Amino acid sequence: MRVESFRDLLDWTSGYHQMLSHCFHHAASNHADNRPAMLLDYLADKEQKLASMVQQFKQLAVNKALNTWCTEYLDKHPLMVDAVCNDAFNFMSASDIIAEVENQHQQIIQLYQNLYDRSQMSELQQLLSDVADMEKNEAKQMMQGANRLEDI
Repeated sequence: MRVESFRDLLDWTSGYHQMLSHCFHHAASNHADNRPAMLLDYLADKEQKLASMVQQFKQLAVNKALNTWCTEYLDKHPLMVDAVCNDAFNFMSASDIIAEVENQHQQIIQLYQNLYDRSQMSELQQLLSDVADMEKNEAKQMMQGANRLEDI
């Protein structure tokens, strides 16, 4: 998917979370250990929720902000390639899964923060700030929930 506008970026971000959700559900059903499988199911549900939340920003944001182009930045700083969605999660420990998911989310948060730092339009800054804040809060909740699962 070619990302040209912030509307496209929101679609990409939502799709990325959706892809992670499918990946985690698939890995959970194939994992030999119950604890990482439960963690993957939990993360899959949270990623699905995140995908929906990101889509809601398109309905709430001002069209002026959504239609702003971001190709110049993305040409210099390409988006992450799709997450590692192979059989690797089938064999990861719970702590490895948590570390990988945290890394994925930090990259998305950093993307939105970098775009915020470069934007000058207040509507766009608000959109980028709101998405970054939501990503941070949801990632924090995800990690707290994942760590609670580890304690069980």
